Amino acid sequence: MPEGEQTARLFFALWPDAKVRHVLDQAGRKLHAACGGRRMRAPNVHLTLVFLGNVAVTRLDELRAVAGSVSGSSFSMTLDRLGWWRHNRVAWAAPNETSEELQGLVTQLQEGLRNAGFTFDDRPVFSPHVTLLRNARCEGVEMPPLLPLAWAADAFVLVKSVTNDAGATYEVIGRWSLSEENDVL
Repeated sequence: MPEGEQTARLFFALWPDAKVRHVLDQAGRKLHAACGGRRMRAPNVHLTLVFLGNVAVTRLDELRAVAGSVSGSSFSMTLDRLGWWRHNRVAWAAPNETSEELQGLVTQLQEGLRNAGFTFDDRPVFSPHVTLLRNARCEGVEMPPLLPLAWAADAFVLVKSVTNDAGATYEVIGRWSLSEENDVL
């Protein structure tokens, strides 16, 4: 990227509705009581599909074109477990299984991004999760239960992360329907 070029920190995600967001926020509160750390603010709760990092703002239309080429249908997933990764001290909620629809959405986005020349966090295995805490210390802590939480995914979004004095704020800058014809919403 040329020096001085304006960039934005971006990622594609599933964005929960108000009910799912509320339940995840409550789970984050329970985890925080057990593990400490820094809670994700409720308006920022999401499931990352592909993390892009800093991207030149002049390439936003290319990202929109990649997203617009994704085909698929809406699907449901069930978040039914809480966990913690020691290596990055992230506490999360996740499904026990990754559905074919979710994996297909991620694969299509990754292939489209690769073909368009984007670099992104390309891990060998996609681990769907919703980050609830950062800097958590959950070692030896029994995770509180998470009643199965159904999440109906009917769209995916492009999100810009903006950092200010209050921390990161996530702003949805594009939304695409998961239907037979992928319409921008």
